[in-house]
Amino acid sequence: MINEIIELRRKGLSFRKIAVELNTTVGKVQYSWNKWMESENQDNSESLHVQKNMNQEKSSVTSTPQTFVPLKGELTAKLVTPQKMFLYWDFSETPKKIVRLYFNQPFEELVTVLRVYDVKDIIFNGKNAHHYYEITVPYQNGYWFVKGLTGNRSFIAELGVLLPETGFFPLYRSNCIQTPAAEIPSGNELHQDLLQFKRYEDRPPKWRNHVSTYSYYEESTKLENKNA
Repeated sequence: MINEIIELRRKGLSFRKIAVELNTTVGKVQYSWNKWMESENQDNSESLHVQKNMNQEKSSVTSTPQTFVPLKGELTAKLVTPQKMFLYWDFSETPKKIVRLYFNQPFEELVTVLRVYDVKDIIFNGKNAHHYYEITVPYQNGYWFVKGLTGNRSFIAELGVLLPETGFFPLYRSNCIQTPAAEIPSGNELHQDLLQFKRYEDRPPKWRNHVSTYSYYEESTKLENKNA
């Protein structure tokens, strides 16, 4: 049943509507959802490790735990390895009140998602990303790790909720981060050959401009006349 609940939640259905759809009770739906979210958190062992002891995170970040305290009303992105970023946000009551006031929806019944946008070489306006993907996250956690980032790209994240009628509604938008370009492994003969070929293409030999393609034929003609 949990797979059906996950699918319906991603479509923006509330627990009450899911219970009607699956012919069960709201309590059972909420219980199954909470158990699944707990298992997701346990699988993300790195996130739990950082939550308990931030200064032991093995990454390129040397900041103290205090720097990971989110500013009020903000979503912050930090690159911790070349392919992984750390997102943390202010999980105050303000966004909940906004959703309840303007959309007449209980915040607790909505799906909270992170959208990660690829915005390399563009001025992002919320709709013009090269592509994006969504991750379902627990709002009250206040943080999440995103892995598998592509090298030499720019990323922006948004934290929001899925509304039944209009879909994704952003609450926070993060700063932009840049992932480093992938390096060519050393010691690989194929890569070394490619690099050498590239150098050759970039700097052609000097004799190329002084040798005519007709040189061979001119010399052959002279030799034939001499022997005649």
